Amino acid sequence: MYGILMMLVMITLFFSFALKVGPIYIDHNMITGIAQELIDNGQADNMTLTEVRTTVSNNLRINQVQGFDLDNIRMRRENDQAIIMIAYETRIELVANLDIVATFDETLQ
Repeated sequence: MYGILMMLVMITLFFSFALKVGPIYIDHNMITGIAQELIDNGQADNMTLTEVRTTVSNNLRINQVQGFDLDNIRMRRENDQAIIMIAYETRIELVANLDIVATFDETLQ
């Protein structure tokens, strides 16, 4: 009896964890995908940092990604090619006073 109860608790915790962490990685893949597309198309080479942030912001709004600070996007140029750096951390509450922190640091070129 207690074994089944413990199994149900473990399964519930696993699904709770997956439902909270999954969207973080989906949003991150969306953010980096938009920036990578700008680089792959060559558009980022002719854009300022403000234009890159505006383009990313517009795409995130269309895809309903919220809570991302555009100041986490930085850009530099190397040999006339844009390099976009995205570095941020996301914190979500798992249960009570236990939080999950996901740290992302991507360099796209």
